[in-house]
Amino acid sequence: MNKKIALFSIMLLSATLSNAQYVLKEADKQASLYNYTAAIPLYKKAFSKKVSVRAIRGVADSYKLLNEYPEAETWYRKLVALPEHTANDELHYAKVLINNAKYTAAKEALDGYLAKQPNDVLAMNMQAGCDSAAKWNAKPVKGDLENLKAMNTQWSDWGTGFRTGRFVFASDRPYDSLRHDKLYNNSNISRKRYGFTGRSYFHLYESDGFDSSTTRLLSRNVNGDYHSAKATYTADGNTMYYAVTNLVKKKSRFAEQLYTLNVELKASKWNNTNANWEIDSFPYNEIFNYSVGDPFISADGRTLYFVADYGTRGLGSTDIYYCTRGQDGKWQTPVNMGPSINTAGSERTPFMDSTGVFYFATDGRPGVGGLDIFSAKQKDGVWYPVNMGAPVNSAQDDFGPAYNTGKSMYFSSNRAGGYGNDDIYRFTPWKILVFSLEGKAFDKATKAPLGNATVALANKATGNVLTTGTDDEGNYKFVLDSLSDYGLNATRVTYSPSENVLVTTNGLTASQVIHQDVFLPKIVIAQVAAPEKKTLIVAKANVAGHKIDLGNRFNPANVYFDLGKSAVRPDAAKELDKLIALMKENPQWKLMMGFHTDSRSDDNYNMKLSQKRAASVLQYFISKGIAKERMTATGYGETRLINRCANGVHCSEQEHQANRRTEFEVFDR
Repeated sequence: MNKKIALFSIMLLSATLSNAQYVLKEADKQASLYNYTAAIPLYKKAFSKKVSVRAIRGVADSYKLLNEYPEAETWYRKLVALPEHTANDELHYAKVLINNAKYTAAKEALDGYLAKQPNDVLAMNMQAGCDSAAKWNAKPVKGDLENLKAMNTQWSDWGTGFRTGRFVFASDRPYDSLRHDKLYNNSNISRKRYGFTGRSYFHLYESDGFDSSTTRLLSRNVNGDYHSAKATYTADGNTMYYAVTNLVKKKSRFAEQLYTLNVELKASKWNNTNANWEIDSFPYNEIFNYSVGDPFISADGRTLYFVADYGTRGLGSTDIYYCTRGQDGKWQTPVNMGPSINTAGSERTPFMDSTGVFYFATDGRPGVGGLDIFSAKQKDGVWYPVNMGAPVNSAQDDFGPAYNTGKSMYFSSNRAGGYGNDDIYRFTPWKILVFSLEGKAFDKATKAPLGNATVALANKATGNVLTTGTDDEGNYKFVLDSLSDYGLNATRVTYSPSENVLVTTNGLTASQVIHQDVFLPKIVIAQVAAPEKKTLIVAKANVAGHKIDLGNRFNPANVYFDLGKSAVRPDAAKELDKLIALMKENPQWKLMMGFHTDSRSDDNYNMKLSQKRAASVLQYFISKGIAKERMTATGYGETRLINRCANGVHCSEQEHQANRRTEFEVFDR
């Protein structure tokens, strides 16, 4: 190669590298000022001149911080493909994969990260969340999820507070759109854009409802020069807490520079005289060291919950604390809510409802992605958080839970498909009605409770039949479906079936227990004489610990035959064996048996079927050692129905079953 050409190439390469370093330096400067929208094109320009981990990481991190997750994923993929990448790069890659709902790929990335950092609790929780997210998304909580589009804009709208019927929230929408051009008079701020997002600063707005036409900025003394957000009110609407960030001028060696203070809380009292807020500070702000924000004041104004990053005093990045107001009106020392709420991650936006349920957002527990909203109930001084699942939680950040009245929860989210960056949503779970049926079975005449009765519940729409037995005190219970009609009846040995009762949940709008008792008439025992003037007996005998009533008519409710069959079933044999044992103990007894069918099928068929069953049972008794001359067995078919269910009459399965019976009459010799 010509020496001059070679020298020129070296000089050109040196200039290119030097230019790339200059661009990277400028990109880093913009990123350090949170001007990520300005930093991204500079990092990309540096990358085009020279592929480097520093340039790629700069683009990826900037997109992630701007919540532009698809773009961040692309650049993190480039980053982790380079041998110089770090374990932390793999963790960030996994996070944006979760934000993009790519849980399988995220688990693989976390496997690689945890191989290098096996004790990272947050990463382990992220991995567990990948499995849980699939389950929550597959079975979301049923309800109505609404994007409050009338309130939301193409910018960021978040944080819900309620003051005497008005809706209060934070937004970085342009001020000019709401005719507030004089906001910057006497201001330290010379520009109307926040470098981090390239949009306006956050300010507090209120609306008379969910109609954008009523939206207006809060007063100038509430909305300062920089950010104002997350307002919370006492029940009377006269006390407000909110979070602000201010800029101050700081003298440097050459000129004055603006210096950003940490987030702090402001307390405000409403002055009816001048119709404005009187602003005060919170005693536990530490604006030069720590941020304190996300306030929530209890309805009575006695407890203030907030979020702070008090360094080593906390458990993670940001923790939730609370203060109580003493008798002297002063706030007591902040108390960390402890590990049952706080984690090694970030806890945000606390809220307590009127029933004592605590809500908050965190990225430190297994979740669907980003910040997830949890509800927690306290027991024995310990909080038990539960992820609220889908659709409240998404693959992105979900935070700012709040209730006004009723069951609807308001929250904020930057989920995909929203109207702007952060949007305000409302979720109303469907009302789940729970019905049950309880009651007792009674002797119709004596009103004595009947144990060991069989209660049947037939769904009239589906035909499904549920059965249960009563306990010793006659109690029974069923779980009912909503919007359903049922037929209810009961049967028992030596009793005729109860009347069929209609039970319905149609028209019921509140969960409840329906009470319905059933009454069974005792089969009357007539004292008659046998042909040889032998007395028909009424006896009680103890068989295997169970008392069996042997009146002149004995009708075991569970001696049945399969449809169209005559063979003795095993369950029927157990009942017959009890009577056989009594026959052996009382050799003077004689037995008459009658076999009956329901009215379905042909009359002749039913007669033949009942006679076959009579023969089958007679043979069973003989096989067990009972002499044939002590017994008679007769099949009656459908000639002796005990209810209305004759040919052509529509009846329930329970009513037909009552006719398919075997009756026994025992005679003393």
